[in-house]
Amino acid sequence: MKRFFFAIIACFVFTIAHDGPHAFAQIQKQELEQYISSIGWTMEDLLNYLDDYQMTVADFQTIDELKQWLGTPITEENFHQLLTRYQLTQEELEALLGQFGETVQDYTFIDDLDAAVGFYLRHNEQMQQINDMLGAIGFTEKEANRLFAHIASLHHQNLKQQLEALSARIQPFLQVEDATQLTKQQKKQLFSIWEDVLAALEIQPKFYLEKNGDKQEVSYHRILSMDTLGGRNLRVELYNQKGELLSDVQLSEEMFTSGYVFRAGEKLIDASALASEMKEKMYGEKMPDTASPYLANMLLGLLFVLLGAYVYWRARSKLAE
Repeated sequence: MKRFFFAIIACFVFTIAHDGPHAFAQIQKQELEQYISSIGWTMEDLLNYLDDYQMTVADFQTIDELKQWLGTPITEENFHQLLTRYQLTQEELEALLGQFGETVQDYTFIDDLDAAVGFYLRHNEQMQQINDMLGAIGFTEKEANRLFAHIASLHHQNLKQQLEALSARIQPFLQVEDATQLTKQQKKQLFSIWEDVLAALEIQPKFYLEKNGDKQEVSYHRILSMDTLGGRNLRVELYNQKGELLSDVQLSEEMFTSGYVFRAGEKLIDASALASEMKEKMYGEKMPDTASPYLANMLLGLLFVLLGAYVYWRARSKLAE
């Protein structure tokens, strides 16, 4: 028993030595505060940033490790290098970011800004089309950005694939010009697509019929059974799982009875897929290296367990004597 116990200790000590002097190091609060102050952040800013990557300060052993992971702060020099590389003026860059509801001031690190500019340039035309379509049904720029941010915050690993499948399912309806001619089976298919979209995006909808300031809540099942809104408008409110309003859109009688609503639905799915891809591309490049001292920590836990077992065994042995 003693040989086994001391073998575990030797293994643990070897692991600690192999991981180096920082195996259980922790970032000192004072040096952390000095650093975040130097880049113009507050502690809340840092914690929110790390939370976007599902991380905390405890995931880093030293301040240098944290700095390296965060990247290089934006300076006048590297900012102009970025503009030159993408052949943009500062005004053009601001216009590009504005299309996605952002400004240069939203970025602290040149690596993040670089990733965003590259992604946005590749998808700028697509985003303009999405904004035009969603704007026609009442999405304000603020609401579109809020919805975009909500989708980007979701943690589904296969969300992009789900949305691509849903986009394929809605394709047959995009050529429909008169929604009143849909069969009962087609309406059932649409209901299934709509439910799957909302479930994938973790969105709760509420539907209202409006006329002259009067608003009456209705179920989606009832909407599906209607061929006309009777001169009323259809208002759709979209909420997240916390009950916070993301957007508030309105469909006229003409939109409701034409194929326009299907094409708007496709753009909503496209916007969702774009937000998911943005997270995958821009956040994925900065995911943490998980090869930190987890083995040492695991062995430490095992050591305590064995120590307790050894003490218990010795106590029992003495009582037996």
